[in-house]
Amino acid sequence: MDEAFAHFLKAYPTFESTRRLDDLRAAEYRRLDDGGHVYLDYTGGGLYADCQLHDHLELLRHNVFGNPHSSNPTSLAMTHLVEGARGYVLKYFNASPDEYEAIFTPNASGALKLVGESYPFGGGDRYLLTFDNHNSVNGIREFARTRGAETTYIPMVLPEMRVDEAELTRGLERARPGGHNLFAFPAQSNFSGTQHPLEWIARARANGWDVLLDAAAFVPRWG
Repeated sequence: MDEAFAHFLKAYPTFESTRRLDDLRAAEYRRLDDGGHVYLDYTGGGLYADCQLHDHLELLRHNVFGNPHSSNPTSLAMTHLVEGARGYVLKYFNASPDEYEAIFTPNASGALKLVGESYPFGGGDRYLLTFDNHNSVNGIREFARTRGAETTYIPMVLPEMRVDEAELTRGLERARPGGHNLFAFPAQSNFSGTQHPLEWIARARANGWDVLLDAAAFVPRWG
């Protein structure tokens, strides 16, 4: 085996540069090899490293935390960590805290449900979305329907699985003046992997739309 590997490296010398990844896997994700796993669903959920488990255990072992909504010492300690996490998320996305809020939810589906429950759809308002949205984004149409808003899907063009730009333009031009209009699309399609232009955000806002960007599949690749 060693001789065969040596011949392989001679034929493909750049493969040696990936050794650091093998070392990282052996040190932080040993359970993959122990269990005989090949894990590919990083869009669906990232793997935690052993060092994260160790650091979190040490954090819990040496501190006492309480409800972050109170003012006693244990609560203030938790509040400090929560606000630090919010700040880290905003910094990671280069998002100013003067313009953005970081809200923690159990998962992406929970975040989208929160949007559906809280967005102020009313009679005659518009919900516009692309056909390749995640099911949780599609589910917001039920909140829109029960409040009298109109839902419109922008079709895809085969075989590229791109959005029909002419239909998108027509859809964005149909915002209800003075109403609540929500446009939802994935930065990267969970279905096809297609990455849609982020320029659509400014384009939609200029036409009177609020924008829901589903970045769940996009961020793991981009980060």
